[in-house]
Amino acid sequence: MRRSSATPTIAAGDLEAIGALESGNWRAALRVLGAGRVVDAYLGTNLRTVARAMAFRAAGEHGRAWETLGVAAAGIARHQPGVPMVKSDVVRLALPPEHAGPAFRTIRLIWREQSELSNLRTLAADRPSGMPQDRHILVLAFVEYLSWLELDLGTSLTELATDEARPLVGQQLSELRDRRREGFLRSATDLRQLPLPRAGTMTKTVWGRAGGYHGLRRLALLELAERPEPPWTDSPAPASCPARAGARMAWTLAQAG
Repeated sequence: MRRSSATPTIAAGDLEAIGALESGNWRAALRVLGAGRVVDAYLGTNLRTVARAMAFRAAGEHGRAWETLGVAAAGIARHQPGVPMVKSDVVRLALPPEHAGPAFRTIRLIWREQSELSNLRTLAADRPSGMPQDRHILVLAFVEYLSWLELDLGTSLTELATDEARPLVGQQLSELRDRRREGFLRSATDLRQLPLPRAGTMTKTVWGRAGGYHGLRRLALLELAERPEPPWTDSPAPASCPARAGARMAWTLAQAG
C-alpha cells in the first residue's frame, strides 16, 4: 500500500472519531466530525462517509449502507492506490499488512463494515433448515436491531436531534426505537433485497407467525447464541480488529441465555 510522502498532522479529534466508529458509536463520530475537530481533511471525509453508512445500517437501510461503504472504499483506493481490493459489485477493500496509525485503522474499519454486510447478505440468501426463509430474514433483521440499536447505548440513549444523521435516518430509527412492526418489516425487506434486489416485501403475516416483537426477540437471541464472537465478518478478522460494543453486548446476552 503506497503511503503519502507528506505525513498529515494527527489530532486528538482524528483518533477520537476513529475510536468511536471502531466501537460502533457513529453518532459520537458525527459530533466530532461536525465540530471540525478532525485535522486531516481526507481522513475526515472518509470517516464521515463510514459514519453515515453505519447510520444507515442501524436504521435498517442495508442497501444504502452497502453502497455508502463502497464510496468510502473508493475514496481510500483513490488516495492509496496500492491498497488491496476484493472483487465485488462495489469498491471493496481487503486488509493490507497490519501497521500502526490512523490510515490502517480506517482501512480496517471499512473492511470490517463491508465484510459484515457481505456476510449478512450471504445469510439472507441462504435457505435455512427448520425455518421459512422469510422468517429467518426477519430474525436476521431483528439481530441487527438488537446489536445496532436496543443494546447499543451510544444509539439507544442519544436524542435524535443532536447529530447530523437525523435527516438521513431519523424516521427509520424512530420506528425501530418505538418497536413498530412497520420498521422491522421495512428493515427485513431491505435485507431481503440486499442479495436479491427484485425480491418482494415482507408482510405482517410473517411478523405474526414469528410471534411478533417478543417472539422475534427470542429467535434473534437463539440465532446469536449460535454465532461466533463478533465481529461477524465473511473472512477471519485479525485479533486486532475491534467489535462494535452493541454487537458484543448482544452476543454476550445470547451466550448467557
